[in-house]
Amino acid sequence: MKLALAVTATLLAACGGRAHFEPAYGRSTRAQFAAQREPPGARPAKAATGLDAQEASIIASNYRRSLSPKEAQQQTKAEPVLVVAPQQQGGLRAMLPLPSVPKE
Repeated sequence: MKLALAVTATLLAACGGRAHFEPAYGRSTRAQFAAQREPPGARPAKAATGLDAQEASIIASNYRRSLSPKEAQQQTKAEPVLVVAPQQQGGLRAMLPLPSVPKE
């Protein structure tokens, strides 16, 4: 019982305070948060007016169309894609993983 109490007291004493941190600990974080705060007496910012969904979709589609090459803009019909995979041979043997240690 005394040993458990001594270990608990030692851990609390070692980890309880901030004395083990260096003096500059957290200075950059505090500076970043201070830079994001509004100055005292500042007026509230006005809400920005945005686009509605229809205008945003038109602008996005025009932007995507402007990024595509000129040949792709003229070609409106999508070409089919053929995916070819090699045939597996040997049934179950093809599904077994390779041995991690080679036989000697």
